[in-house]
Amino acid sequence: MNSKDIQRLLLIDCKNSSGGITSLAHALSKCPKIFSNKINVECESNHLSFQEAIDLIVMTNSIRTLSAMASSVDHILVPMPNCNVSNADVVQRFVDLSIQCGQLGQKMKKAMAEDSELGVALSIKEKREMANVVKQMTAICLCLELELDEK
Repeated sequence: MNSKDIQRLLLIDCKNSSGGITSLAHALSKCPKIFSNKINVECESNHLSFQEAIDLIVMTNSIRTLSAMASSVDHILVPMPNCNVSNADVVQRFVDLSIQCGQLGQKMKKAMAEDSELGVALSIKEKREMANVVKQMTAICLCLELELDEK
């Protein structure tokens, strides 16, 4: 995805925001016509400044734009986990989820064995269960990483 494609995502989010482009222009103390030209990918005469782009991403909560930017540099965007717990709670939750992941992994390994009823396929329920544990594990791992980086 190139920069114009990313800018198109931001344009869509601007159009879909409450009040649309005109409302955003007024919120940024910009002339709506000039501002509209700035976010128009095809208009070569006016361009968004870096600060304006940041402001728009924040104002429109443009997760798609941020995700596309992250993807263009081989990264992903993940939601900030709620880490408002003590160090001991973070570590305990990590340990608990690690055990749960291990148990679920063993269950899935059995389910995927060639002699199992499903063969190598996983049921929808198993996929959902694993996805839920992975989400929880990702969040707690991020909390643990943030906690360890503070030291």
